[in-house]
Amino acid sequence: MLTRKDLLLIIAALQFWADEKDPGDTKLLKLYADDPTAHQAWTSESIQRLRKWLRSTHLKYAIKKCRGDSVSDPRTVCNSGNGRTGQT
Repeated sequence: MLTRKDLLLIIAALQFWADEKDPGDTKLLKLYADDPTAHQAWTSESIQRLRKWLRSTHLKYAIKKCRGDSVSDPRTVCNSGNGRTGQT
């Protein structure tokens, strides 16, 4: 699961990218994203918008049963298959 620490690392990496790299360089994006099909160019403004949105993001998880439309609160469910709960 994605955690708050993960988000903070992503936010910091985005700032580094905006400060130290050319955000519009699609060759660098392909290299760092390990995706030869990545053709997206970024601007410093778009990176700052994404960072702002990520900073205001609150992570919440739900568990959906494989059959049916029932959704459970992960704080009340323990997955005995891997010993992990849905808590962040």
